[in-house]
This record gives sequence, C-alpha cells and structure tokens, in this order.
Amino acid sequence: MHSRLPGRLPRGRQIYLVVAISGRAIAEALKASGSPVAVIDGFADMDTCAAAVVSQKVSRTRFGLDRAEVLGAVHRLQSENCLKGLFYDAALESAPDILDAIAVDSVIGNSSATLRRCKDPKVFFPALDTKSIPYPEIRFKPVRGDSSLWLLKNSRSTGGMGVTACPEQFVHDQYTYLQRKMNGINFSLTFLANGQKIKALGFNTLWSRASGPGKPYLYQGAVNQANLTEEQRCTVLDYATRLTCEFDLVGLNSIDFILDNGQAYVLEINPRIPATYGLYETRHGNLIKEHMDACLHAKLSPAKGTPHLRAHAIVYATKPVQVPIGFNWPLWTADRPRPKNVIQTNEPICSVFAGGQNAAQVRAMVCTRKKMILKNLCGPENKS
Repeated sequence: MHSRLPGRLPRGRQIYLVVAISGRAIAEALKASGSPVAVIDGFADMDTCAAAVVSQKVSRTRFGLDRAEVLGAVHRLQSENCLKGLFYDAALESAPDILDAIAVDSVIGNSSATLRRCKDPKVFFPALDTKSIPYPEIRFKPVRGDSSLWLLKNSRSTGGMGVTACPEQFVHDQYTYLQRKMNGINFSLTFLANGQKIKALGFNTLWSRASGPGKPYLYQGAVNQANLTEEQRCTVLDYATRLTCEFDLVGLNSIDFILDNGQAYVLEINPRIPATYGLYETRHGNLIKEHMDACLHAKLSPAKGTPHLRAHAIVYATKPVQVPIGFNWPLWTADRPRPKNVIQTNEPICSVFAGGQNAAQVRAMVCTRKKMILKNLCGPENKS
C-alpha cells in the first residue's frame, strides 16, 4: 500500500525518513515539531498516514520488515526527495544490514555497529560480566534436567515474540540462547544517551500476555510508573550509564530488567527508539528533538520534573476480524487500522491510552478501554 496526502512534494525537497514496525508515534512527533516525514512501516494505518507526507506499507516478518520491500520503498522515495535523516524503531534493531544499505545524510539513532554488538548474546552478556552487571543465568546449549526452568530466547526478536518455553532440543545459532526463568516483575528504564552520559526519562512497569501455546511474553503495554526503591533506581541508572559507555549508545534507548528478591537483573538493551517512547513525548514533539540533539550533537538537556502518569496498551485481536466501514474510534485510541482491513488472531488492532492519579487507576482504565474495543469489533464474548 502506497499512500500520499493531497499535493506533491517538490522534487528534491528534504524530508526525514522513518523505518519502523509502526511509525506513527515518531511521525506524529516529527510533524508536531514542524518537520515533514516519510514513513515505511508494517501497517500504514490511518494515524500514520495523517502524520506523514508519504506512507508506504511493507510486509512484516518474524524479526522486523521485509528487506527487499524496505529498500525498494527507500529507492522510490529517493527518486523524488532528499532523505536528510533516518529514524527507526525495532524494525532495524535486528537488521543492521538494512541500516547499512539505506543511504541518507545521517542516521538519527545508534550505529549499525552498536546494534550488532547489543544484539549478539556472545558479546552482550560478556560485556555485562565485565561491567559487573547481574543478569539471569544463560546457556548456549540444551540443558539437562527440568527444561521448564528455562526460556528459549532469540535476541533478534522484539516485543517478547521470540521468547518461548524451552524445548528439549533446539537449533542453535548466534542469536539463540537459554535464560533461566525468574518470577519477578518486569520493568524498563527509558533514557536518552550521548555515548558517555544518560538522561533518565522514567521507569516503566511492563505488561505482557500469552500469544499462544508456549509463547507467554508478548508485549502488551506499559505504565510510566514503577514500584522501585531509590536504591534500586540508582542501581539501574548506574547500569545504564555503564552500558552507554560500553556500547556508545546515543539518543533514545531503554533497558529491560527484572526485579527478583530486591535485586535488578538486566535482560536486554533496546538500542533504538523504544515502545515506551510515547509515554514521555509532548504534543509539540520536544522529545524527538532531544533525541536528535543527543544523536547529532551529543547534547543532553537538563532533567525536568516527574512526567505525567501515562499508560498505553496494544489491543490484540482475539479472532479474525474485518474493520467495519465507519467504525467509531474513540479519541483515546491510536494506530487505527483502515476500514476493511482484516486482522488475524493475536495481531494488533490498535493502541489505547490512559492517564490518571495512580497506576492502579490507569491500569483499570486501560483494561476497560481494551475490552470496549474488543467488544465492539470482535463481539461481547471476548476478553482482553
């Protein structure tokens, strides 16, 4: 699907490019900051098309986007426009070769070399050892004994899609490994970095759901509040600073960690604009401008006050559904699919948002809104 708003860009006009699984949040922020943007992503939903001058849908794959389709879309854009900067999300995190192949004036994010190092478990975990940063025990070969104590992970996957129950046998490659299960709560830290220092934006509590047998950890959403002690927060901030120096992280990033018996264990770095980015962005796109300053000028602005309490959640289809023409989308939704789009079971329908006075209130509001969307689209018997 190739979508263009009315009117035509003058040949050679400078625009930013977003390559993303879902480019809506980045595109809206760039538009709000006064910058025209083209988006190549896996949905080309109504909100993305409204924010972008050009929106191109490409096929999604297990680990991101179809390489040939992305590069073909970039080539078509370059025939009419000057792409002055590239923004990306998880789509390129596991595909640094695509990042290398896109010729733009500047990559506004981490380099392909940083992505390769962060996503190679035989580089990442030894770096944690060197920095004395704890993480759940890992193995690169099948374990003897009770396999239910372990998870099989693939470092190229995002959003929990590559986390499965541990089989007795598995095909090992450079991206797969086993990690011992922990029963704690999953959190993340969203931060800006300039290669040496960080600016913390906030700690988040992460939500997940099962997406089928043996796949229990599909990313469901987050709230930008976390029940952590001051000591635990300082510890994770220190980890983020050490890893920023180790991997030369720039711009927006996040670290996922699990809290078990009061100890924070690092799970992974997300070396790109993270899913929690939208919980901290302003209506004027101030955070995307800070991301640009950090990437291009190594500039970090002074920390501000506590962010407003916000949460978002992804609504997944509980059965195949076709979006009706004229469906009334509430104002608290985004990533809204086009009419007549067919959405398969466990595929995302849209995102819902909420704010409030405390995390419990916000979580309840998010759950209610998810149920409302599912009831109206999939039928009253469905649950979130």
